[in-house]
Amino acid sequence: MRKGRAPIKRLLPILVVWPLVCAASSTLTVLLRNFETLSTASDLIVLHALGGLAAALAWFVLDRFWIARRKRLALRFVLSFILLFGLTVGATAGLFALHFWIYFSQWHEPLSSRIGLYQAVFTSASAIYQYAVLGSRHLIALAFPAAALAALFAARHPRIEAADRIR
Repeated sequence: MRKGRAPIKRLLPILVVWPLVCAASSTLTVLLRNFETLSTASDLIVLHALGGLAAALAWFVLDRFWIARRKRLALRFVLSFILLFGLTVGATAGLFALHFWIYFSQWHEPLSSRIGLYQAVFTSASAIYQYAVLGSRHLIALAFPAAALAALFAARHPRIEAADRIR
């Protein structure tokens, strides 16, 4: 059995590069669409970078302990690609929903009440839908092809062998 390299040596480049790719993709779409306000554009870029950071961390764990155990290269590639891009969109949508909910909470009932709970749930659901429809297009410019390249690299170089134990 082959021993994998230390996980931290692979984790740090992923945690640095993927958020930068997401931020660059968002920056490219902001520049191409000529955003009027710079503060809104910078918030959007930071939101995508933080979503990319959260997604990269979750993807690294799933890739190391679940995807790498698959024997077929094509299956590892597809799982890795779908998870990396899906986690990025999901994490960014979750952060957007949190920001949306914090903004609108000043007009909501307290969260401890039934009405406040309804308002929080439906505000978050509408924010996730709004991001899925309008916000995810910012990731398609650079992050989509970069996710395919990262998935191809991860599929060709599995982190651990299928016979290794999880420690």
